Amino acid sequence: MSARLEAIVELAEQGDTVCDVGCDHAHVPIRLIQTGSYRRAIGMDVIAGPLGKAAGNLALYGMEDKVELRLSDGLDACIPGQADTLVITGMGGTLMEEILLRNPDTAKSFSVLVLGPQSDPEKVRAALRRLDFVITKERLIFEDGKYYPVLRAEAGRSAGQAEYAEWKKDMMEKKGISPSVMQEAEDMFGPVLLKDRDPILFEFLTRRTAVLHKILLSISQAAQDTCKDQALLQRHLARKREIEHDITVFTAALAVYDQ
Repeated sequence: MSARLEAIVELAEQGDTVCDVGCDHAHVPIRLIQTGSYRRAIGMDVIAGPLGKAAGNLALYGMEDKVELRLSDGLDACIPGQADTLVITGMGGTLMEEILLRNPDTAKSFSVLVLGPQSDPEKVRAALRRLDFVITKERLIFEDGKYYPVLRAEAGRSAGQAEYAEWKKDMMEKKGISPSVMQEAEDMFGPVLLKDRDPILFEFLTRRTAVLHKILLSISQAAQDTCKDQALLQRHLARKREIEHDITVFTAALAVYDQ
């Protein structure tokens, strides 16, 4: 299994029944049942092909009676109450957000969500807030030259939520971070990773901030070179404001690491 799937398995911890949306070859359900972490599983995918391969893997491991496979677009074929843990990985954050918010009652029927967005994680974290889930654990995986967050969210209030709120307030006061910028940083980089001062996140923030400064310099130069073309100039200036805002958010996140 890849490091990302291993992290998914780790953060799923233990439960009774896990529902894996976008199960592909059913590697995650198989591992969770193999380790005794879960008694049974439901594997769902929108395409029949992967389900066929999943069925072959289940037969190989003798798990046909423990994992039920369903053809499903997102959570459409999921019946609330049939599983306590939801796993979604192997897709972008935009699609993951759409799956969660298209069937909010079904999403809220799970006590635990374990999610591994391949892009746009800020959309997933914002969706979790709308669904009243709290991120309790998170890991950032560097794999194949890219950074991938894997998070565990639990329904309702977390035992550590009050402690985090106090830490967040202290950070904003000490570092001069506005509430809106802090919220954006949480959505982009993960509240748990920020509070824990995750070293892999620090590496990502440092690298990306340097890239953003180079992009800003390039756009500023382009704006000067095209100042007579007003339409093109306005596009450059709009992009310049976007990059400047991104730098503000990244800088705020990096400030958290300053003791």
